[in-house]
Amino acid sequence: MKLKCPKLLITTGKGKERQAIEEVVNILFEYDSEAYGVKTVFDGVVLVYTSLDPKFALNVVKKKPTSVIFKVVPLEACVKTSLESIVHKGLELARKYISEGDTFIVDCIRRGRLVQSSVVVERALGKIIAEKLGGIVSFKNPKYIVRVEIVGEITGISVLKRDEILRRRGRGGTVK
Repeated sequence: MKLKCPKLLITTGKGKERQAIEEVVNILFEYDSEAYGVKTVFDGVVLVYTSLDPKFALNVVKKKPTSVIFKVVPLEACVKTSLESIVHKGLELARKYISEGDTFIVDCIRRGRLVQSSVVVERALGKIIAEKLGGIVSFKNPKYIVRVEIVGEITGISVLKRDEILRRRGRGGTVK
């Protein structure tokens, strides 16, 4: 069976997950009336399923104020969580963006215990992108962020530029 992949990961305050789902589904409704969100077993983490392209969905959400959403991360691909599958899919996705000499960083957020640590994922994926694609790891000002979001058994992966992660603070949805 093919893994059904979420297109957005949203963080919110503990206990605000249902409200965050309602906000994002209402925002996306104009473009996808069948979009839906799922509360995960991790406090404050919601996965959103939509037929929209993840970066397009992010831009739709960016244009509207929200009251409980902290962060929105587009997810371009997903895999069943294992170090091997994350590295394989991460490299496959990075090939579409990162060329020789491009700077990048791998940023992994681990929820659950199916991989040893975020650092292990970051080092393994970073090493193979540098070796196979000629990318250069840059902690200060990378051109690309290879974002790995581990949510228990599902891992979402994206290659993003800095402005492709939405961060908001407080009520009214001010962008950070």
